[in-house]
Amino acid sequence: MSQTVDEHGWIGSSVPRDIASNIRNAADRSRYVTSARQSVTAQRTRAASNMGHSSSAVSKGSNGVRRRLIRPNDLEEVARVLHSGFPGRPAESFLGALHRLALRSDPEVFPPLGFVIEAGSEIVGVLLTIFSDVSETSPPAVRCNMSCWYVAPQFRMYAPLLLLGLGHNPAVTLINVSPASWTVRTIEAQGFSRCSQGAFAGVPAIVGLSNKLKIRHASEAAYVDAGLAPHEVTLLRDHGEYGCVSLICTDNGRSFPLVVRRFVFRRFPVPCARLIYIRDIEDLSRFAGPIGRFLALRGMFWMCAATPAPLRNIPGKFIPEKFPMYFKGLARPNHGDLAYTETALLGL
Repeated sequence: MSQTVDEHGWIGSSVPRDIASNIRNAADRSRYVTSARQSVTAQRTRAASNMGHSSSAVSKGSNGVRRRLIRPNDLEEVARVLHSGFPGRPAESFLGALHRLALRSDPEVFPPLGFVIEAGSEIVGVLLTIFSDVSETSPPAVRCNMSCWYVAPQFRMYAPLLLLGLGHNPAVTLINVSPASWTVRTIEAQGFSRCSQGAFAGVPAIVGLSNKLKIRHASEAAYVDAGLAPHEVTLLRDHGEYGCVSLICTDNGRSFPLVVRRFVFRRFPVPCARLIYIRDIEDLSRFAGPIGRFLALRGMFWMCAATPAPLRNIPGKFIPEKFPMYFKGLARPNHGDLAYTETALLGL
């Protein structure tokens, strides 16, 4: 049975009993069940319409706590709540990230910002959602990065509300690339699986001479003879706009895309290139030297990537349990793939 989104923001083929008890009248329940039984196509535009045009609120219970969509006039308060949960980043940084997320060019994504938990008139919890189509397949492989999940301690029992309904659409794969330690049990209880075993930090620039590789910044002129798939051209364009470094690498007439983002970690403040996307992680090992030197000449002296093991041919260190990634759905992310995530869009 296909899933749809009802006027209260829930997704599902039936009404869970605990949710139904909070929907105040029989007419609401009837509308919910009728909506849930409607057929939907697998195309992203239809799915996006279902999610994006749902109502912004869930019925308020007797305790005054509800989940609703983030509204444009919520951004300053949402930034304040996120700063309280992640004090290492100033509220102004979160506010800038929220504005960038609100201005994404694709109007067909699902909820454009995400959800909040509201107690009375105060926002006490936040979950940002970043939806994207990551392939040229039909039906499309829609992915949702669940980002910056935080609920104030006294309301933490309501944290699962932010996840309700998100995982019921089989066309959508959910990913979490930066789970807080206190959320891991809840994530795993929701059916998420670990897809990254750690992170690799290495210095590819010092690898000796290897295959010659032509590296160009992505541009309209470079796309003409690169022979990239249409969705890869779109990915390079998008990530260049997000502040990433989008590159086209060519060897013997074969081209592949490479996207990195410049990062400076507080504990090791030497600028690095954090891997955002590469078609095949083996290409990073194969062309480590030329890629590393190209990046080093542009001020990124080492590289960090989410990988299952150390990268072949690159001197460095594999750190287990670093940058854990979880997913739920059919489209398991490739190793090192952080395209259209908080890391790529928001620099988080």
